[in-house]
Amino acid sequence: MTAEFHNLEMYKKYGYDIKDVPYLGMEIGDSNEFAINPYTEVKVELNPVEIAVFDVLMGCYQMHLMAGEAGDHEGAKELYNDYYKGKDWFIENNVDAYFDLID
Repeated sequence: MTAEFHNLEMYKKYGYDIKDVPYLGMEIGDSNEFAINPYTEVKVELNPVEIAVFDVLMGCYQMHLMAGEAGDHEGAKELYNDYYKGKDWFIENNVDAYFDLID
């Protein structure tokens, strides 16, 4: 099974439309995982699609900070916009997880 087919099946399994997922090419696992808010240490169980989106958005946020510290303000702005795509997706798809993990 190709990664693209696997991802499409996982999106369908959890009720998501692939065109609404904010990041393309994410690696989607097969089982739920816990995500932890790095500031409050609150743990939330997320389905495989949610954990993939969470991992990418948190990576975008960290890279945004590093780009800003390095003086790459344009790159930092682009990464922050990518972070916001994931943040907005969580608000629409799992608002409780958004408040516990991201807000």
